[in-house]
Amino acid sequence: MWVFRSILILIIIAVIVGFALYNSGPDQTVDVDLMWAKRLDVPVITVVFWSFILGAMVSWLLFISIYLKLSNQLREANKSIKGLVTEVTALRNRPIEETKDLLGKKRE
Repeated sequence: MWVFRSILILIIIAVIVGFALYNSGPDQTVDVDLMWAKRLDVPVITVVFWSFILGAMVSWLLFISIYLKLSNQLREANKSIKGLVTEVTALRNRPIEETKDLLGKKRE
């Protein structure tokens, strides 16, 4: 449920930034010089919009990787707990005489 909520929040923010993009004036421009391309007179709101989208995607991918790692650790811990509970149950259900024999105390 929280995944859908976070995606909905990102969509709402993207719509707000998109609205601002279409309502910005042409006099606010910057030059963008990337390693592979150079763009002249790019509106500032366009740079902000695409920076937000790229940042959201990178943070979402990092979050998913951490979530999958934690889910795997939780699954392994639950398997270990299940095995330990089975072992404790088996030890509790042993007869008393057998337990005394295992401890080295013979019944007289």
